[in-house]
Amino acid sequence: SDDERNRSAGFRFERDRRRFVVAHGALRDLLGRYVGTDPGQIRFVCNAFGKPELHPEFGGRGGLKFNLSHSGDLALIAIARDAWVGVDVECIERRGESNYADVARSFFSASEVDALSRVPSDLYAKAFFNCWTMKEAYVKGRGEGLTIPLTSFSVPITTDPAPAPVRCGRWSLFTLQPAPGYVGALAVSARMSRRSSSCCARIAAITRSINAWAVCRVRGRARNSA
Repeated sequence: SDDERNRSAGFRFERDRRRFVVAHGALRDLLGRYVGTDPGQIRFVCNAFGKPELHPEFGGRGGLKFNLSHSGDLALIAIARDAWVGVDVECIERRGESNYADVARSFFSASEVDALSRVPSDLYAKAFFNCWTMKEAYVKGRGEGLTIPLTSFSVPITTDPAPAPVRCGRWSLFTLQPAPGYVGALAVSARMSRRSSSCCARIAAITRSINAWAVCRVRGRARNSA
């Protein structure tokens, strides 16, 4: 779309532009398969806070939901029917030294900061990003932007993918390790009523076996559909 082309043109480095284009091309390919439409014909709309959704003619608003995150050479895509979803992925493999404690004090709840202070130094970065990605996935899933302060809710501090989903209000949060050197998270709303628990059980089984819902490498040539 014109919007996607304009956004990709805004990247300073070619590698970042290519990653953006390929990730969004992969998203279009997946959505096209779900709705039975040529990927290049799919249209999007944004809610009041800027979160992209499928145009109603393709089953948006009340039906198919999606979310996309990419970092480094990896993209994470979630697609669901009748449930809001949010994802976040972060590359931690090649990050330089950072004072994560200062960032945590600015954006994490008091209980999260306290729990992080007890994590061994060699595991601190992974625990930090497990927390960060869960919070980001939840906020992205709700689609209300910066109106939800990251300090206003808490998630458990972990150094490994959790064996079961974490509850956050009416949402289920799943920690992921989609590839070596990456951490991620998936948030799923409980709008599915009776189907919610069985859906979460299936997702938990998937995350235990392959630790990702939908993952694609964002290397290679750009796709024309993005």
